[in-house]
Amino acid sequence: MTDAEVSQAQIETIDAINEPKISEPRKLTLSALKCKKCRQTIVSTKDFVNHDQGKGQTAFAYKKRDSSFSQIVCSSYFIEPMDWIFDRVQEGELEGKIKCPTCQVKLGNFSWAGMQCSCGSWITPSFAIHREKVDEVLT
Repeated sequence: MTDAEVSQAQIETIDAINEPKISEPRKLTLSALKCKKCRQTIVSTKDFVNHDQGKGQTAFAYKKRDSSFSQIVCSSYFIEPMDWIFDRVQEGELEGKIKCPTCQVKLGNFSWAGMQCSCGSWITPSFAIHREKVDEVLT
């Protein structure tokens, strides 16, 4: 078969086969959190506590407001109480630090009385893992 004998339809068919397929971008979702220091998986998303978005800086007392902070963003993940948090906590403590069970680096805070999220919403009881202390696992 010579080049002259190849029809235009055959050329289009060959081009369609060789053309790279462009697929829809897959949406990644958060599935777990890992300690930034030791990469140990700390918590999965099924243990997250969802909360309603607060009113932002207006929800804080006047002296605690940050005038340069304009966007409402949660700086922590709130989770359910977990056994590994209380392995090193004294009995009867109402608040304290959440530490990685493997490397003992501080990941966040807990308070049975509750605490205010950076978005202004109150979460009670509060088990907060700070975003800057963990890596997000996306799937």
